Amino acid sequence: MTTGCLDSNPWFEEPTASGAASGTTQVPTTGGTTSAPPTSSTSASSTTTTTGNETTGSETTGLTADTEASASWPLSTSTTEWFSTGDPWTCGDGVPEGPEQCDEGADNSDEGACTTQCTTAACGDGFVQAGVETCDDGNFDPSDGCVACLVPHTCKEILDSDPQASDGQHYVDPDGPEMMPLIPVYCDMTTAGGGWTLMERSPRGDPIGKALFKDVPENPGDPLAPRYRMPRMAMGVFAVNSTAMRLDCGGTDHLLTAAQSLFAGEFAPPGCANAGPVLYQEAEFKQYKLTNVQLCTVFVGLGDGQCPGAWSIDEENQYDCLLSAYPWAGNNEAVAPPSTDAFAVDPQSADPDHDCHEPGAVRRVMVR
Repeated sequence: MTTGCLDSNPWFEEPTASGAASGTTQVPTTGGTTSAPPTSSTSASSTTTTTGNETTGSETTGLTADTEASASWPLSTSTTEWFSTGDPWTCGDGVPEGPEQCDEGADNSDEGACTTQCTTAACGDGFVQAGVETCDDGNFDPSDGCVACLVPHTCKEILDSDPQASDGQHYVDPDGPEMMPLIPVYCDMTTAGGGWTLMERSPRGDPIGKALFKDVPENPGDPLAPRYRMPRMAMGVFAVNSTAMRLDCGGTDHLLTAAQSLFAGEFAPPGCANAGPVLYQEAEFKQYKLTNVQLCTVFVGLGDGQCPGAWSIDEENQYDCLLSAYPWAGNNEAVAPPSTDAFAVDPQSADPDHDCHEPGAVRRVMVR
C-alpha cells in the first residue's frame, strides 16, 4: 500500500494490443476530448473496471481500478458539463444551455438582467441590477442600509419592504442620492402600526427642554442613547418624507399630528408666549380621547428661557389661541391639576398621574 501511495498513478498499466493479458478491456477513442463510460471484464485472477481512456495523437492510455475501490463515473467534475453530443457549454456564447439560467452573449453584465455568470439577476446575488436595484449586499439584514435591494429613506420604507423588521437601530439614507450619507436611526416597528423614525428621546430626569425647531442635537450618532436628538437638518428631511408626527411617553397618553407640525412656532416672536393651535388627528390624555381637534400648544421649554415646557398643552390656557378651555372632558371640567404642562418632560407644573410626568418617564418624538 505504501508503494501505491507514493506512485503518482498506482493503477496505470501499459496498454497491450488486445488487453487480454492483463484482464482489462481497452476502449479506444477517436478525436476530441470526450470520455467513455466504464466497462467491465472478469478473469480468474482479478475483476477490473476501465474508468476512462484519453487519446492524444496516436497514443492511448488506459486507466483501470479494482471494482472493490468503488470508483464513480466520472472521477472528477468541473464547471464544464458534458452532454451526449460531447460538446461543453460556454457562458457568454449567447446560447442558454446546461445549468445556465440565461446567456445574452456579449450583453451579459453584472448590472444587467443576465450576469456574467449566466445567472438571472436576483436580489441577494451581490450584483446591483441597474434601474431595478439601488443596492445588493448579498444578505437579508434590513438594518444595514439595504433592504430588499433598496436603500431606505425612512423606517416606514424598511417596514414596507420587510414586515418582519424589528425595533432598534437601522441605517437609512434620508435624502436618497443627494449629499447626506447613510445615518443610524432608531426605528419603532411596533407602536401604532410601526414604521416610526425617532427624532428625539428626552428623559424626565434629564430633559432636553428646548423647542423642536431649534438645532440642538444630542448624541446624533447614537440613536440608542438615553438622551438623543437628531440634527435639525436631518429632522427636516425626514419630515418632508413623512406624513405623521407622534409624541408619547411610553403609555397611552399621546399626540398625533401632521409631520409638517414638527417645527411649529419657528417663525413666531421669541419668548415664552410662543404658542399656537395645532390640529391633532388623535390626542389622548389620562384616558380622554379626542380626534381631529385643535389644541393650543406651547412650543418652547425651560431651556428656552424658563418657559412652561417644550411642546406642552395647558387645558386652562386654551384661550391664548382663541380656543375653548378644558377640551379633554368639556363642560369646564378639569382633568389635571391647575396649569399642568401636559406632554412636556420639562414642565413647570407637573401631574404625577400623567404618563410624561411619572418618575423615569421618557418622551419620544417620532415621524412616519
